[in-house]
Amino acid sequence: MLELRDISNIYSGLATQEGGDGTARFLRLSDLSDLKTGRAPKLATGEPPAVARALPIEEGDLIVAARGTATDVCQAGQSWLGAFISLDLYLVRPDPTKVDSGFLAAFLDLPETQALLSSNKQGTGLARLPKEALDKLVVPLPPMPKQRLIAELARSFHDEAALLQRLANLNSLLGREALARAFRAATAIKNS
Repeated sequence: MLELRDISNIYSGLATQEGGDGTARFLRLSDLSDLKTGRAPKLATGEPPAVARALPIEEGDLIVAARGTATDVCQAGQSWLGAFISLDLYLVRPDPTKVDSGFLAAFLDLPETQALLSSNKQGTGLARLPKEALDKLVVPLPPMPKQRLIAELARSFHDEAALLQRLANLNSLLGREALARAFRAATAIKNS
């Protein structure tokens, strides 16, 4: 077992300057929430950050919510590559020689890990997870082949959940359309 900081680099998000003519893209806490509920996030745009610690999201990176009741964890999506993270997020860049990114995402999403992260949050309103708590999180490391198997299992459950969410969204649209047609038909008969 190693601490998270021993198997990955962890970066704090930064203040963003949204709007203007800037072409930099920024991932915000609300974007993670959108993704968790099955909605496609629309990244904000603005001026590129002028600090050295501003790293663009790369393939294999994990994005971790610093605030909120749950500690949302997402693997970097293709559409996020090159974007920067805002203040309420952490960028976790796993060392691929030590840990599989999918395995680490699955570990961070476990109920026990979520409970541990929640217990380390500070503040009243929208509690914040200190970076030090993330740094010191102890991660079990089975051999890489087992990590990859666990990562694939987690990915299959994630894909299934995404399909079920999409199906639920389509079913909701179908239901609303059926009701709208029923109302139109009932109104047309009454007005005839």
